Amino acid sequence: MKEFSVECRKIKIEEYQELRATTNWSSFPDSIIEKALEKDLFSVLIYHHQQLVAMGRVIGDGVLYFYIQDLIVHPDYQKQGLGTLLMKHIDSYLNHHAPDKAFIGLMAAENVQVFYEKIGYQVRPSSKPGMYRQIKKS
Repeated sequence: MKEFSVECRKIKIEEYQELRATTNWSSFPDSIIEKALEKDLFSVLIYHHQQLVAMGRVIGDGVLYFYIQDLIVHPDYQKQGLGTLLMKHIDSYLNHHAPDKAFIGLMAAENVQVFYEKIGYQVRPSSKPGMYRQIKKS
């Protein structure tokens, strides 16, 4: 089994950009990422030796609303339990910092709904649809 280490700290811009580049998600300039990362409530990083291979972030107001964001496991390290390990650290943070009845939200990528359901997250009922809007500038 591979040796992994976990760090709970703010992620560096270059680390974030490098791991995010392993996804099909949109890219952003460092100046935008820097501002976004300043707002993190909590971040957890998993390393294989010195290489960042997984991360997860919690954002929100830190009182009533918490959102799990950027849960990424490098494609070469998927299906090894790293997503579950990330979520254990995130859930521990939330259990200690979120008050009773706080809202914990996330937007799951395609085909990962079952992963979140296994660890206690629920799909919003159709009577409470989630909505989103993405800004498009030329």
